[in-house]
Amino acid sequence: MMVSFVLLVVASGLVIFFVREQFLGADFQHSLVGVWFSEQMNVRVLIYDVDSVFQGSVVWADSANNSILGTRVLENLKVGMFKKCKGSYIDPVSAKEFDVTLQLKNKSVLKVTTFHKNTHEVAFAQEWKLIRP
Repeated sequence: MMVSFVLLVVASGLVIFFVREQFLGADFQHSLVGVWFSEQMNVRVLIYDVDSVFQGSVVWADSANNSILGTRVLENLKVGMFKKCKGSYIDPVSAKEFDVTLQLKNKSVLKVTTFHKNTHEVAFAQEWKLIRP
């Protein structure tokens, strides 16, 4: 009897956890959409949703980076567990492709971490700031 009760409590806890993660994931998706500013690259990237797969394109750049306007830098981002989004980052200058993980630090700061494809070592990490909520 006690074992059945423990199993019921554990199963209920897992169901609650997964339902909660699903709703938090939806909130994360809503928070991800917008225009983000990268100070290091001095560009603004619009992150948008196409059927729950996110893309990001350069919509503004300073005069030194003007040639990368319209370039897609984020591709095939999918929301996973624990409010993380994974996909691909394409360097707008070299066109080199990296794996990328996006994670919201708060509602207006996005941590962007890129990894080399072959080694999975961190290539670079940046924080982007939301321009428009």
